[in-house]
Amino acid sequence: MSPGSVALCLLLMQTGVYGFNIELDREFAINFIGQIISDLIRSEAANQKHEDITQRAILNITLQACRAVALADGKDFSFPSEPFTVESVAAACRKSKSSKRFRQTIKFIQQMNRLVDARHASDPEYHFDNEKFAEGRRTITRGLEIIKASNKEMNFEAARERLGEITHPLQDFYTHSNWVELGNTLPNTNLI
Repeated sequence: MSPGSVALCLLLMQTGVYGFNIELDREFAINFIGQIISDLIRSEAANQKHEDITQRAILNITLQACRAVALADGKDFSFPSEPFTVESVAAACRKSKSSKRFRQTIKFIQQMNRLVDARHASDPEYHFDNEKFAEGRRTITRGLEIIKASNKEMNFEAARERLGEITHPLQDFYTHSNWVELGNTLPNTNLI
């Protein structure tokens, strides 16, 4: 697993699951990117907005993390029925009182993702347009560096902001390229 994929998912866990006061192992790191790809591969997800894909990924990875923590502690864990909601995930993680904070975190990450279209509409490296794949990769890897530095400084708001910004080009890679059409079902680890 690349350091970039670990950083991205650890950030998600620190900013999304952080509201539940759950500490997680690094083995969950690649799941966030895998969830994004899984959502994009499903035909119904192809037309979803960026923020919908982001929320589904956050909810899914949070449930996986909570399940692993519960099982490690010898506790039972039950997945809520789909579609997952902030409240159902918080309840499954036995942190119902944290659902408001968790929702705010997701909304903030979604907003930062959405703002990429306004702030960088004519910047092809933020959308993997015009064959700007190397530049798009640099946008993601630079973002990961900022996320790591922000986390190290305990500046989780800056980390969440950058997470939203880099999930947009990460999602666009899979929708604007022929990665999926070529039969790839796993994340392109060269992006991070």
